[in-house]
Amino acid sequence: MEEALYDEVVAKRLKKQKVTREWIGHMARVIFACQQSDTMGPSGFVASPHWVTGFMRRYGLSLRRRTNLTSLTDEVLVTRAISYMNYRQSAIPDMDFDRTVLMDERAVYFEDARNQSVDLIGSRHVVVRSTGFASMRITAVLAVSRKLPPLLIWKGKSTPTFDKIGGVYVAQQPRAWVDSNLLKRWIDLVFPMVDPSKGKHLVWDLMRAHISKEVKAKCAAREVKMCVIPGGLTPYLQAGDIGIYKSFKDLLYMEINAWKESDKVEYTRFGNPRMPSVGTVCQWIRSAWRDTDSSTVKNSVAAAGFAENWMDWHIARHDVYGAQFREQWEARDENQEEDGFNLDELHDALDDIALIDE
Repeated sequence: MEEALYDEVVAKRLKKQKVTREWIGHMARVIFACQQSDTMGPSGFVASPHWVTGFMRRYGLSLRRRTNLTSLTDEVLVTRAISYMNYRQSAIPDMDFDRTVLMDERAVYFEDARNQSVDLIGSRHVVVRSTGFASMRITAVLAVSRKLPPLLIWKGKSTPTFDKIGGVYVAQQPRAWVDSNLLKRWIDLVFPMVDPSKGKHLVWDLMRAHISKEVKAKCAAREVKMCVIPGGLTPYLQAGDIGIYKSFKDLLYMEINAWKESDKVEYTRFGNPRMPSVGTVCQWIRSAWRDTDSSTVKNSVAAAGFAENWMDWHIARHDVYGAQFREQWEARDENQEEDGFNLDELHDALDDIALIDE
């Protein structure tokens, strides 16, 4: 009976449908009743919560929090990944890796967004109160190949130039986010006009501002070719999502939390905390990016498709999509048209984060 129930659980999860403990108990009773009607054996099995716990333990099952990564089917995701990697591999001979930049931007909230906390075993209510910092947010722009200086986007009236504070570039934008005008200034900063070298490439995701007409025109003027990661694939093909940004954000949150627990926080007359100064945040960002291990950056870039051996790519080693990707990559037609990749047909995908330090 348990083996049949386990097969039902696996079949439901392969369809990406939710499986609950209550559903396991219900299906256990249904399967048991069907089997007992065939054998005329004794009844009375209730599939109690204790039994469900034991069944899950015996078959290596546990309750897992839903991951919000992509709504693509496995087949569509792998097909897009194959198409993109074919396209990207065809561009590598023309790439100057010293002038190839992997860029992303990410919002950083001062209120810890994680919804887990250590508490006593058996606690029924785990209440985590707001610390008053929920509305505080900055955006960090990080770019690698080598570590480039970070860009901090601060909420305020847009300015025509970037300031530089403590090795960190600072821009102001009304929503503290990137738009086409800000990106054009950033491209001028990273790819200056005085550099006539060939082989410049920019690898980033399909956020709308990245593929706007103005940004495309700016890249063309700077002779920078764009490699745009398809929507829904950034967790598997973008270096930041693979490893860099978790390390960076963990270090940055240590700085933020130390400040929140210190006596340096200033408050309004209504008792609400004030944002720290731009200089303070720049210092945090610079320290977090400096302390992000260079080997983490290097390995993440390699896993994003820059390793010579494709078996070292993150998508090829992924526990869910790896086997299907490897099979299709090995079987792909070597003579297929390499650039069958139409950006306009792909959906937008919003990712986040980015930082840099020389």
